[in-house]
Parts: sequence; structure tokens; C-alpha cells
Amino acid sequence: MPEEILPKLPKELERYANKPYGGLFGNSVQIKVVEEIVADPYSDYRPKALEEMTGASAPSIRRVLNDLTTLGLLIKDSSDAQHPVYRPNLQSKKIVALTFLAYALIDDRDGLECMDNAVLDYYLRVLRPRIEVSAVATATKYQCLGRSWTDVSYIDISQAIKQQPTDVKLIVAAKGV
Repeated sequence: MPEEILPKLPKELERYANKPYGGLFGNSVQIKVVEEIVADPYSDYRPKALEEMTGASAPSIRRVLNDLTTLGLLIKDSSDAQHPVYRPNLQSKKIVALTFLAYALIDDRDGLECMDNAVLDYYLRVLRPRIEVSAVATATKYQCLGRSWTDVSYIDISQAIKQQPTDVKLIVAAKGV
């Protein structure tokens, strides 16, 4: 199988290549843990595993996990006091924003559209259903000059105009407008 040819990283960016978020926030233990969480938000994390992933000491990892729990990025499961488990708080918009930022850095570096796709997906899955419900609930009936119509009749009329403009008067009369 042919080897994939990857674009060369500019010399000025090489020093940031292996740093979390491209070096944007430095290279602290906390940002390394955040990067791991954002990279796989559906995993459970134990302090020992994070020590190995980041190369940080146990006290540093404990401090960071406490901070991230306080900030709402992680949820601590203490059912086993000796071996607590930390889960990313998937309800936190901070996780979503950090994910978008990770995609933005890739896009800027490689000229891709990962963030655009992620934002569109977020809109379609999360925001659009909320907006559509609100729009339907607030704009179901229109009134003007003693006449009223609904979204349904307005859509029927606009579709009829596109299909056969001469029949619009019949549709308007049939709808009682």
C-alpha cells in the first residue's frame, strides 16, 4: 500500500507540533489533561492512566483533576474511594468549545474545514431543534388587515405560486384568507 504523503509543517510551527492545542496555552499538566479529555470525551479516566499519558506526577494529576472537577469539565465518580473515576461532563459547553478550538487549530494548520463541519453538526443536532420549536410556537398565526393565515397556508400559497401562479386566488379562497 502506498505511503500517505503529508504536507510539510513550516519550520516556525515545528516547535508547537507536539504541544497541546499547538502550544496556544503552553505545555502545563492541566492543558495536557484537557487535551486528552477533549480527544476522547466518551472515556473514563483514572489518575494513574493520566499520569502515564501525560508523564506528570501523581500529586500534579490529583490537583488538576480537582481543578477540572471544580470547573465543571469533569465529573468524579467516588464509588470506589481508592480508585476514583473521572468522566468528562458532556453537558458542559466548555467541552464543546474546546473541541471546536481543537478543530480550528487543525484547520488553520492544514487548510481543512473540520471546525465548520463540527459547528454545522452541533447546529443540526442541538440548536436547530430548539430554534424550530420556538419558531413554530411563536409564529403559527399571522394577521394583517383583518385577514389571518397560518404557516401551513402560507407555505401552500408560496408553493402554488411556484407551480402555477394563476391558481393562487383559488387557493387563497379555499384557505379562507
